[in-house]
Amino acid sequence: MAFVSAAAIRPTSFVGARVCSVAPSAATVTMAARSASVPFLPQPAACDGSMAGDVGFDPLNLSGFIDIKFLREGELKNGRVAMLAFLGVLVQEFVHLPAPQFSNPVATEAFFQVPAGGLWQIFLACGLVEFISHRGKLSYNDMFDGGREPGNFGFDPLGMYKGTPAEKKKLELAEVKNGRLAMIGIGGVIHSNFIYHQPIVSQLTHWVPITQALK
Repeated sequence: MAFVSAAAIRPTSFVGARVCSVAPSAATVTMAARSASVPFLPQPAACDGSMAGDVGFDPLNLSGFIDIKFLREGELKNGRVAMLAFLGVLVQEFVHLPAPQFSNPVATEAFFQVPAGGLWQIFLACGLVEFISHRGKLSYNDMFDGGREPGNFGFDPLGMYKGTPAEKKKLELAEVKNGRLAMIGIGGVIHSNFIYHQPIVSQLTHWVPITQALK
């Protein structure tokens, strides 16, 4: 396509009438960059590919209103929790505390059987870990003071994050992808528990059609 700029206008004749013909210029239209993951949407300005796993997927344009670092922090934390949750759902099917209220292998049902005191202990422990890991800086405005990167709390007990920049990028990408997959996976597990009322491994070994499960 081409825009018409200040065109060269020259007289001509058509059936005796005096009209003008417009000569197009060589200026061309520069198309807006498109998102690699959602080609029919424009590329979000904040999603510049500098972060691991950034493929321009922001259909709600949240990065246009919220700091991209804050969004990445949330994604990483939710992904880590989802990975632990998925593992926990599988483990608690076989391993649990020796008491009747802890013996239900269906995670969604076991949650409501745990004593309230136990749940409060878990919630308070999560809040304490959050406060300590952030060194008390929990607000949107001061969370990244000092140049801290999203999701980086210096926790690396196995020393895996000490390689070359390329190796670090590979680990960052692996964490983001596994976290995203775990979030989808734990969502599927929860819905499956609601529908089948059956633990996950048992569903694989004793498959029941959904039509029968909904009866």
